[in-house]
Amino acid sequence: MIKAVIIDDERNSRDIISLMLEKYCPDVQIAATASDCADGIATIREHQPQLVFLDLEMPDGTGFDVLLGTKDAPPFEAVFVTAFEKKFLHTIRFSEVEIILKPIDRESLMTAVNKITGRIHAHASTTRYKVLLENFNSGKNINMDLVIPVTQQDDMIIPLNTIAYLEANTEKCTIHLVDKEALQAERSFRYYTDLFGALRFYQINNHQMVQLSQISNIEHDGNKVVLKNGVKLEVADRRRKDLVSHWKQYR
Repeated sequence: MIKAVIIDDERNSRDIISLMLEKYCPDVQIAATASDCADGIATIREHQPQLVFLDLEMPDGTGFDVLLGTKDAPPFEAVFVTAFEKKFLHTIRFSEVEIILKPIDRESLMTAVNKITGRIHAHASTTRYKVLLENFNSGKNINMDLVIPVTQQDDMIIPLNTIAYLEANTEKCTIHLVDKEALQAERSFRYYTDLFGALRFYQINNHQMVQLSQISNIEHDGNKVVLKNGVKLEVADRRRKDLVSHWKQYR
């Protein structure tokens, strides 16, 4: 059994999570619940759970405050539960921490619990939570670190500004760094294009996305972009004009 704690200021949310876990995730046992950050920190210290369902925003603070307040407690996995994904979207997604949106549905809950269960049984590193807090404190997306899941047990951590471009690779994604090292991520190319779409990245064709600040030149006599590390990539005709417009902001 996996010992869990629920921290949420809404009683209805606590009840729903408890009932859904009992029905769909019988291997998860609720040891206790808490209704605010202070009570949540005390509850975690008392019960030492393996898993915490954590509301992102509460009257006396945020889920990040709970993580900060339990840094010296035995490590645990967390699932953020929130109605406001966009507010901390990149902070959470970059760190590969699980998040469920309210109203909670069975599929999202079971997917998150299955991932967490695998990590607990594999004794996977909880370094991603350290990255999460560092990203939260940095305040700027471009200064954040990115956690790249390479296996169920292992993650790689890289600064976002060291990425040159991304490339689709069947159902996964290859992340090419400025030093030309290539990392094979478990996530799909589409996942990263959605995640990076509002940042300093631009999708130049159906299978590649570049970091705009890493572009050295866009060739006028051919649809190619030249990166600062010397790599040349093809640009789709329909994307060239828009790429030039976006690139001008970061030249």
